[in-house]
Amino acid sequence: MATAKTIKLLILEHDEDDLELLMYELKKGALDFEPRIVGTKNGFIEALKDLTPDIILSDYSLPGFDGISAFQLKQQICPDVPFIIVSGTIGEENAVELIKNGVTDYSIKDKLFTVIPKIKRALKEANERREKMETEQNLRNSQRQLAEAQRISKIGSWELSENGEMISCSDELYRILDRDIDSGLSFEIFMQFVHPDDRPVILEAREKAVATDTTEVVQFRITSQAGIEKCIEARGSQRKDATGISFIGTCQDITEKVKAEQQLANYSAQIARERLESQRKLVRASIEGQERERAEIGRELHDNINQILAVTKAYVEASLHEKDLQEELAERSIKNLQLAINEIRKISKSLVPPVMDKNGLVDSVQDLIENIRVVNPFAIKFLYEKEQLRNITSQQQLALYRIVQEQFNNIIKHAQAHHVNIELFEKNNFIDLRIQDDGKGFDPKERRRGVGLSNILSRIELFDGKLEVISSKGKGCTLKVHVPKMSKEVA
Repeated sequence: MATAKTIKLLILEHDEDDLELLMYELKKGALDFEPRIVGTKNGFIEALKDLTPDIILSDYSLPGFDGISAFQLKQQICPDVPFIIVSGTIGEENAVELIKNGVTDYSIKDKLFTVIPKIKRALKEANERREKMETEQNLRNSQRQLAEAQRISKIGSWELSENGEMISCSDELYRILDRDIDSGLSFEIFMQFVHPDDRPVILEAREKAVATDTTEVVQFRITSQAGIEKCIEARGSQRKDATGISFIGTCQDITEKVKAEQQLANYSAQIARERLESQRKLVRASIEGQERERAEIGRELHDNINQILAVTKAYVEASLHEKDLQEELAERSIKNLQLAINEIRKISKSLVPPVMDKNGLVDSVQDLIENIRVVNPFAIKFLYEKEQLRNITSQQQLALYRIVQEQFNNIIKHAQAHHVNIELFEKNNFIDLRIQDDGKGFDPKERRRGVGLSNILSRIELFDGKLEVISSKGKGCTLKVHVPKMSKEVA
């Protein structure tokens, strides 16, 4: 339980006999106080500043100073402190006039027994005034904070009577409408701002609230007084009290939110369209790649293997009639058949995926390089980390192998290169493949739609990877592939 506060009592009195009688009366009244006694103007001013008293008892007449002057000084320094005049010379009329001018109370020195009750009453009234002022200040602070919160969140509050008269309305609602606060507002005036197509929504919600005592959130459009179209979200409820029925609620400006949602929807639709177009491109690239491979196989079969077999057939037919040349023609036929077998094996090897689980990505790329070196006069340098690259899925190994194979095809056909450098590393669960040549180069923008690069890109996108092509005419080409590593155990 809180203890009573000791009263800081400032006494302005110059007569020692009167002071002794006053102190006796105060102590007899069992008042818990701490006195500060002064007898001059300077002492009084100093005490007002240093002590910050809870209450002041002042004589009316002092040498060179008086109670009225003391009261005026008190009003300047601490106007809320109670001020009681204790005097034997003040008349009834003067005392009443002083109280009218703000003095708290007065007591006659011949009746000092009245001082204690008047001190207690003055302190009680001062405390009540202070609590009222604090309450009012807190209320003003709450109102200010509410207004600020409404401004930040763009929420205006309102209360309507049953017949649509505006009982109260926050400043933010006026700001939402871009309307002068002093212009007044009612339900009918508010409805004039609502988009004509949306007015039935509000009227229906109002009728439902009256009929069923239930409310719902409604969204509608308004055109503010400044001619700006805004999206509003309104919430409300019905209130019943002794005065009748009223409706309270809020209106929030959600224009920015609606615009953001629309932009997000547009972006999502755009992404969906781009994804569909990308899928179409990948399908087209895959079909074009297949057609190209079929055309190349057809040319190889027709221009090479078919010719070899045709010549072999002629040898066999001739051997049936030329008995003395049978042995020579048989040897030539066997040699041609072996050549056809080798050509068919070469075509098959380019079509059938290497066995990654058996040989691994690095070994397969090395085999590819060795085959290329036999027939192509450019130097190939291959840097790699074999152990780190072994523990990835066969699907990803095959995709990387096909990318290397595809890029070599591009280099052989178009680059006229002298040197090719290949780097294949794994770092931070990503695989980086880099193929660089010193050929004639090209403009990536012009060649972006080529089948070769499209095939490479389609394989990379299957694994959520990235492709970067760095090239310019006369300065070779660098192909960079960056894909997340897919480990066997994950697959």
